[in-house]
Formats: sequence, structure tokens, C-alpha cells
Amino acid sequence: MGNSYIGVILAIFAFGTYMVPLKAWPKFSSWAYLSCVAVGMVLGELVISLLTNTLCVSPVGILCGFLWVLGGAFCFWAVQAEDLTGAGVRAMGMSIFASFLSGVLVFSEATLFYFSVPAIVLLLLGLKMLAPSHGSFWKNWRSLLAGAVFGLFLIPYKFTEIPLLEFMSSFTIGIFIAAELLVGLLCLKRRALFEYRLAPSIASICMGLLWMVGQHGCFWAIDSKGALGYAVGYPLTQLNLLVNLLWGVVVFHEYPTKPERVRLAVATSVILGGAVLLALSKM
Repeated sequence: MGNSYIGVILAIFAFGTYMVPLKAWPKFSSWAYLSCVAVGMVLGELVISLLTNTLCVSPVGILCGFLWVLGGAFCFWAVQAEDLTGAGVRAMGMSIFASFLSGVLVFSEATLFYFSVPAIVLLLLGLKMLAPSHGSFWKNWRSLLAGAVFGLFLIPYKFTEIPLLEFMSSFTIGIFIAAELLVGLLCLKRRALFEYRLAPSIASICMGLLWMVGQHGCFWAIDSKGALGYAVGYPLTQLNLLVNLLWGVVVFHEYPTKPERVRLAVATSVILGGAVLLALSKM
């Protein structure tokens, strides 16, 4: 049961940290980053699979890997078409909403609604406070679609419940194949390769390894035999945004003015309040 909470903590830290290279090297292409991260993911998981004799090529895992890359592609395109912070929080809000609904409606997971419903409202309200602009639906459809994909892409896994390590090997293989195919097609379209500078490339591969650890934690969090389940466990892993914001404030000196930091503190308090209520909904 305790693994669910450990998994949430691992996922929050890993998912909130693994995109740091894009902030540290802002000229490093998002697509080159995706390619390198996918290499780190598949290499790390292949080592685990070989050591545990769980290497498997499952169609469900491959499908989930392709869906994950699809969500990532929409997220990157959203950043190009919208605003960086707004695209991120809109995607995360949709992911929380979609995963909660699917856990309750699709998998019939029980929660105390007088805790969970206000919790989701507070989480979405806190994210809304962080978004610098809202814009029209048509402007923001990419980030909303990215969030929907990220909130639902593990549903095939939840239906099959194949062993975790076997799924993870297939999942990361699917991510690697889909990511490299997508980057290759983009290179053909632009008739030029993306630039892979040594330092950001190595850092991004390492972030792929970190992501792999976080994804294992995410699976512990959503385990139907655990304390949280999909409806609560997955939305809680989305608190990785707070770790990402902490990196931004402490290391990259984002939100430099007092009004910005006050708004950030208020929004963070609202999100944490929602997280506490969501955790209580499974007590």
C-alpha cells in the first residue's frame, strides 16, 4: 500500500525534473531533446529487462509508447503556437481531469466524492491561476489535446494488467520507435538534421533515465491493488509541475518580481490543498 505514495513522490520529482535541459539550453531543439530522452529511456529499461529476464515486445506496450509520443508532440506544438507556461498548465489540467474521470467512470474506482470533487476543482483552479493567458479554444486545442492523451494513454495497460517490467520494456521500445520516426520525418520535411550538441544531448539522455525511474513510480501510484488507484494516483503525479516551478524559481530565476511570486505562492497553496483533499478521498 505504501508503494503508492512512494511512487507518487518518485514520479513528481522525476517528471518535474526531466525537462530541465530545455531550460538550461534554450536553443537546444525540443525534437532533438525528445530523440535523446527516448534513447535514455530505452537503454535504461533494456538494462533492467535483461537483468530481470523480462524483455518483452507487447502490442499494448508499443501502443502506449506511441500514444505517449503523440501527447509529447502535441505538447511541443502547443508551446510553439501558444505560450510556454500556459500550454503546460492547460495540458496538465486536462490530464488531471481526464485521468480522474476515467478512473471513476471506466475502472469504477471508489473515492469519497465530498473530498475528491472539491480536490479536482482546487487543482484546476490553482493551475488556472498559473496560466498567463487563456485565449480561445481554437488557439489552445493543442495543449488540451496533449493533456487528454497524457491523461488517458495508460488505459490500455490498465485493461490488460500485464506484469509491470514486461510492459515497461515494450512501452519504452514503443516510445523510442515513435520518437525517432517522428524526428526523422521532421528532418526530412525541413531537409536538415537537428543539432545534437554534446552537453545537452548527454544531459537529455540522463533525463530519459530519470524519467524511467519516475514512470516506474507512476505505475506504483496507479496500481489497482494499491492505496490510490488511477483516479487519485495519476492526478497526484501531476504535482510534478510544482517541482518544475521550483527549478524555475531557484535555479533559473523565473518569476523575479514580488507580485509574480505572491501569485505563484497562492496558486501553489491552492494546488497543494487540492492534493491533500484528493489523498484524503481514498482514506
